[in-house]
Amino acid sequence: HRFIAKLRDYMLDTNSAELVVALRRNKENTDQFREGFLSKKPSLIVRWQKMLITILSRTPFLKFFLRFAEIYIFPEKNKTIRDYFDQYKPDLVFGTSIVSTLDIAFMKEARRRKITNVAMPKTWDNIPNGYFRFIPDYFLVHNELARQLAVRLQNIKLANISVVGMAQFDWYRRTDIFRTRQEHWRRQGLDPNRPVIFFGSAGIWSANDHAVAELIYGWIENNELAKDCQLFVRPHFSNVGDDVFKKLRGKKGVVIDSYSVLNTFSDNWDPTVAGTIDFTNSIYHCDIMINIGSTLTLDAACVDRPVVNPAFGCFFQGDKDVTFEYQYCSDHYQWVLAEKAAALSFNPEELKRDINSYLEHPEKDRAQRKNLIAKLCYRVDGKSSQRIFEAINGILNS
Repeated sequence: HRFIAKLRDYMLDTNSAELVVALRRNKENTDQFREGFLSKKPSLIVRWQKMLITILSRTPFLKFFLRFAEIYIFPEKNKTIRDYFDQYKPDLVFGTSIVSTLDIAFMKEARRRKITNVAMPKTWDNIPNGYFRFIPDYFLVHNELARQLAVRLQNIKLANISVVGMAQFDWYRRTDIFRTRQEHWRRQGLDPNRPVIFFGSAGIWSANDHAVAELIYGWIENNELAKDCQLFVRPHFSNVGDDVFKKLRGKKGVVIDSYSVLNTFSDNWDPTVAGTIDFTNSIYHCDIMINIGSTLTLDAACVDRPVVNPAFGCFFQGDKDVTFEYQYCSDHYQWVLAEKAAALSFNPEELKRDINSYLEHPEKDRAQRKNLIAKLCYRVDGKSSQRIFEAINGILNS
């Protein structure tokens, strides 16, 4: 089952799938990976992998067999899951993550019982990353681009797909949760009268990004930026326990954000309502967002904050800096770059220039940010959760 499931990585001829195979699965030494060093594969193996993607992605029978095997060869029957169905007798099963093992197991049980199932991608990068092992009766997606890709790449019927937007961005239209800038930054320990640079880490997926944050702090300390700034650092839940930003902790004008972390879940992250409100206010009241190819770019665009994407210093393969290839060449982030809504900085000099440019002209690229959220977020109107409910309710009623 693990072998067949691994084949899904080779069944889409996309930039994202190639990255998954060539770079992101290449983590033989986990400690080395967490430090930002990727093993350098022989060119022959890389060429073989690319050829395999080209062949398998164009083999319809193999794609059919993968999904056939998931249902009939590997049914994943589970007594605990059966007991849930027996006890609650659901009319519909909603899987919030089409790629998660547990969601798939529940949806398989639903199909055996002829119960309608609905699913959606866990994140905006799921559809081009690999071939789905299981297809639900109905599918909810974030935007129209994802809808077309689901048809073309995943062979899902267009009529069974609904566009709902990204529910997490509903928070940015909840005016009742917003504090004043003065109140929020004082609560966080920063001066509300000075510009705040929000640095969002991507954790183990952007190893060494703490060095970029330290670089920015050095410019602040030496008065090399256009304005007297402060730094708000948001660690990533994947390595928050490593305290990779310890060199900045306790520095004047720097705050390292904290939030709820539990060991109950595999990613140790358990966001609370209070924590989400804090996070939303920090995005809303920052002056510039800096992140290495993460969803934070969309968060910032939702509230019209300038975005800078450093493309250096995080991942290395041999002597080559592969930060750009690793973080920005995936299909979903190419969608972002196509809109030119974020400045892409390939070295420290460009990063400093881009930060200063946005400090002096925060309105720069406003139209591009508006285009970005229209393209990738569908509608940031605070009603995505409502559209999810209406789609499911409509399926039940029909």
